[in-house]
Amino acid sequence: MPRLLKSGRVGLMGGTFNPVHLGHLRAAEEIAEKLKLDQVFFMPSARPPHKAPTPIAAYRHRLEMLRLAVSDRPGFSASDLESQRSYPSYTLNTVRAFREKIPARARLFFLVGLDSFMTIPCWHQYMGLFNLAAFVVFARAGLAETFEDLGGMLQKHVDPKIKWSPGLETFAAPKLKPIHFQPGGRLEISSSDLRNRLLAGASVRYLVPEPVRIYIETHGLYRTANAAAESL
Repeated sequence: MPRLLKSGRVGLMGGTFNPVHLGHLRAAEEIAEKLKLDQVFFMPSARPPHKAPTPIAAYRHRLEMLRLAVSDRPGFSASDLESQRSYPSYTLNTVRAFREKIPARARLFFLVGLDSFMTIPCWHQYMGLFNLAAFVVFARAGLAETFEDLGGMLQKHVDPKIKWSPGLETFAAPKLKPIHFQPGGRLEISSSDLRNRLLAGASVRYLVPEPVRIYIETHGLYRTANAAAESL
């Protein structure tokens, strides 16, 4: 795992990153800039509990693509923490383990897309997450979910007293860390669309970082329906 600051504001973006693309990176860049994050760690899920195993590229490929994607951006790093943990990759366990590895005084922000966050009531022991880190929920173009949907879900499944603070741009409730909402990351790119393009033999140039595109082509990822289903 890359070296951590002694203190500061640390972002953690988890996901399958199957593959990582410019939409992920642009969202992280906007959030880091707005919230003045000192570091952002991208953590690919080793074995996501809610994903079918066959369409997901091997963990080693997804981790290496992340490393390539952020290699030229100081403060951005790929984390291999999940490779050291037992399966499945429950978010609560991962964030708790990450929290233990950073300084106690560091402020942790967990970055997650709106579409994924809307499914949080299905996550393993999800309420425990709200005491570990401040959430940063970001929207992207093409999503069906809205800011209003987010507020309704939080009041129903997290805390009926939760309220939006326009000045702080956060949802807040007693005893919960703030939940930021970031309407950025507007690039309409999705990993599923990229996989479909690659399966059809189409180009993904200018949709992923160039080193990632070269890596995908070199290793023949996503070119057949079963090419991604390699063992770890």
